[in-house]
Parts: sequence; C-alpha cells; structure tokens
Amino acid sequence: MSNQMANEHTLDSKPRGSQITVVSAKGGAGTTSLLANIAWGLSQQQGMNVACTDLDFITGDLDLQFSVQANNALVEMLQFPDCLEPVIYQRSGLKVNDDLYVFTGYQSGFEQHFWPDVVSMQKVSRFCLQQATHLLWDVPAFCLRDKVGFDTLNSSDIRVVIVEPTLASIRSTNQLLAKLEQSSSTRTLVVLNHTKPEALSLITANDVASTLSRKFDVEIPYSPADMRGGNALGVLAINQKGRNAKALKKLVSLVSGEPEVSKSRLFSWLKGA
Repeated sequence: MSNQMANEHTLDSKPRGSQITVVSAKGGAGTTSLLANIAWGLSQQQGMNVACTDLDFITGDLDLQFSVQANNALVEMLQFPDCLEPVIYQRSGLKVNDDLYVFTGYQSGFEQHFWPDVVSMQKVSRFCLQQATHLLWDVPAFCLRDKVGFDTLNSSDIRVVIVEPTLASIRSTNQLLAKLEQSSSTRTLVVLNHTKPEALSLITANDVASTLSRKFDVEIPYSPADMRGGNALGVLAINQKGRNAKALKKLVSLVSGEPEVSKSRLFSWLKGA
C-alpha cells in the first residue's frame, strides 16, 4: 500500500474518541486554565489518552499551564491536513505525560499570519481522535466571529461554556447559549468561574443563573493562589487541596461521564477487596 493510500485510509478511519470544546463568550474568563485542568484530570483516568489544542495562535498560553516548551506544529498540521500520519502525533505534540499531549501553533509577533478553514479543522480533529480518547479544543472568544469557531462547537460531543459574574460576560454568554441551542445533539455544560472575590462582586451566582435561565453544572470558587500560583509552578489547581480542586474534579467527572470516587470510598473499597 502506498503512503498516500495508507494516509487516506487513516483519515477515513472512524475516530475512537470524543471531542470537547471549552469556550467563553468573552475573553478573560479563565478558559485556558480550566481546559488545562480538565485535560490533566481526564489523563489521570484509566484508559484515557488526551490531546488538547490551543486556537489562540498569538496570545495563547496553554504551554505555560503545563510548563512545556511551545512550538508551531498545530499551524503546520492545519496547513497540511492531508499529510497527517500517526508518527506526526508524537512528534508534533508536546508531551506532558504518557497520556497527555499538547498541540500549539504559536506565531512570533502580533500579526495573524494564518487561520484554518472548516475542512482543515475537521481533518485535524478526526486525526487526533484516532490517536486519543479525548480531544479538547481551546476556542478563544474571537473565534466565535467566524464559521470555524461555531463549527468546532457544533461538531463537538461536549461543549463547556465558561461564564464569569460580570454584566458583559453574562450578556455575551446568553447570546452564545441561545445560538448553541440550535444544535441540540451536543451536550453543553455551563461553568461559573469566579475570577474575582465573590464578596466584592455586586452580581451573585443566583443572579447569573437567573439571567441565564439555567443552573450551573459547576461553580469554580475564587482562589488565585490555586489557579495562578499553582500554574506558575507547573502544579495545576486540580492537584491541590481546597474548593477549587473539588470543583474541578466534579467538572472532569461530568465531562468523562465517570463518577467521582472520594478517598474515603476508595479506602473502604480497597479494605473490603
């Protein structure tokens, strides 16, 4: 079989994983930090292999969340999606652990030299899902201005929509959720992320839920020491103690469909085994 035929066979193969898109309707809601924690949490579950990608080619910082050295490989993959082979997955991805690879396409300077089309996005997604059980796309708010962002959302198995308790974020999230309702086949999780101290905010969690006309699936408390300090040291918030870790583990459980197992329950199970 020729290389071209083998490659076509690979791209035509049925993906074995699920696609998850993490997005906020307004920038600054903590999308990348939450995606990194979800990706790590999924990679710790038995039998899970995770790929996570960052569509912000200019100011993205997914590499910093995991303390790995970024590259421009994702752009190359999107430019030449018909040339993808399994070996490219390991060579292009930034290895965080045996079950987690990060794909970036960061460009130098502040000019956007490349933006993918819908077909290229679909081919790269399909390719990654042939190598991993979960593919996570970090879709920045500006991607929602074109078809690429919305097609990625609508083609996902799960959409994680991040909202923060501000008027601008609530308004934009309302608009986004209304548009996403047109695609009822995809599961949407709404996460309230407190990026400022709750006590100093004039908008409560109940206010946000009432305005959005739906309950949150997960509420992430304000804890900069966990979310920022931990990430700067290469230690994600999900691996620390406190309310943040508990909320993030709940989010991972909802995404994966696997129930959480507390230490006490795990100890009881091991003791009785």
